[in-house]
Amino acid sequence: MIRGKIVLTGQLKNISPLHIGNASNDRSDMDVLLDKHNKPFIPASSLCGILRHKISLNIDDENYFWGFKADKNDNKIDGKQSIIKCMDLECEKFKLKIRDGIKINNQKGLIDNKFDYEIVEPGAIFNLKMEFSFADDDEQSVKRMASTVYTILDKSIQIGAKTNSGFGKVKLIKDNINIYLFDFKNKEDVYNWLTQNLSVKNLVSHETLGIPIEISAPDLFTIEANLQLKNSIIVRSYSDMPDMPDSIHIQSNNKNILPGTSIKGAIRARAERIAKSLGTESIIDKLFGYVDTVNSKASKARIKIKEVILPDFVSELQTRIQIDRFTGGTIKSALFDSMPLFVDMQKKVIKISISIPNCSKAEAGLLLLVLKDLWTGDLAVGGEKNIGRGVFKGIEALVKFGNDLFILDQDLSRISIDQKKKLQTFVDEFVLKKED
Repeated sequence: MIRGKIVLTGQLKNISPLHIGNASNDRSDMDVLLDKHNKPFIPASSLCGILRHKISLNIDDENYFWGFKADKNDNKIDGKQSIIKCMDLECEKFKLKIRDGIKINNQKGLIDNKFDYEIVEPGAIFNLKMEFSFADDDEQSVKRMASTVYTILDKSIQIGAKTNSGFGKVKLIKDNINIYLFDFKNKEDVYNWLTQNLSVKNLVSHETLGIPIEISAPDLFTIEANLQLKNSIIVRSYSDMPDMPDSIHIQSNNKNILPGTSIKGAIRARAERIAKSLGTESIIDKLFGYVDTVNSKASKARIKIKEVILPDFVSELQTRIQIDRFTGGTIKSALFDSMPLFVDMQKKVIKISISIPNCSKAEAGLLLLVLKDLWTGDLAVGGEKNIGRGVFKGIEALVKFGNDLFILDQDLSRISIDQKKKLQTFVDEFVLKKED
């Protein structure tokens, strides 16, 4: 019998682009899910699914809190309703945008297909309401669960598509969060609950609910690299306005960005090239994921790369011509212009963040080799690489693997001998992977 309720209300804000699709293509190849008022929303099933996956519990506790279906093959096992109730998160303030994407044929190095997709720009506000029901015998455990959910949302979680490219990061807005406790032994609480009067008298802090359930952290390999742009960069965004250039650098909320998808694409292409040269291709699909349309198989990528807001670089319009590769002359009426970003006199730093949960030493070794190429300017990111755009030089990097921390500066020769040996063991593990 239900003895009381805990109600969590507040607002979530997406701090990176969000895409929760609905399989329609009215506005783009992949549209954002909209409600009947044509506003984006976060389905309660999506949020609860992420929370359930995030919280590490044994199977009995998991079924108790989140519920389970009845077993059709065993009449003795009935289903159980979840003690957690969540409403769809409706959106108050939002901005939708269409982004362009390309699929690269890594064997040919050419564009295989172009597509676009719709996103909710960072800064959208989503209204949150969750209810937790408790009885006499489980009050403390349910309170701990409510405290755990609050803690996870306060630290931020990722939801929706392309989370491994930095999308879908949402976080509680602290000023707007409230937790109410209704004890049905108290008549006033019963009345307040029935009339949905969220009274100040029922307000409690999350600390009084108990210690949050500990979330187990996987073995994490991370790279935090500070880089400087050598010359210029462009990740193309196209406009249908006649007075705009044919292509400009991509923006989000009027700020120039380096999308996680662009960084990830460049890293994957270089990782594949390295792996093929050593005969260790099997590691690529496990790390970057794959889609096998013939056998209807797929695997999600494990590598995570954040989207980067770029410093205030200078943008300049450049008009270019197309060359006839047979004659070597220009093609008539084949003028096009683009507006890339250029470095100025100030040495502005770009921070790139890469992480791999449950990372093996071989995978860490492969990423170190890719970092070296990015660091030394051998790996470019973005478009127009054939004319020198998208090249970086390394300034400083923090590499973490488990309890080990490695600090790299611009001159890689300054690394201590012990750290060099340890980093080399990761590379050696990757090289030996071909023997598996």
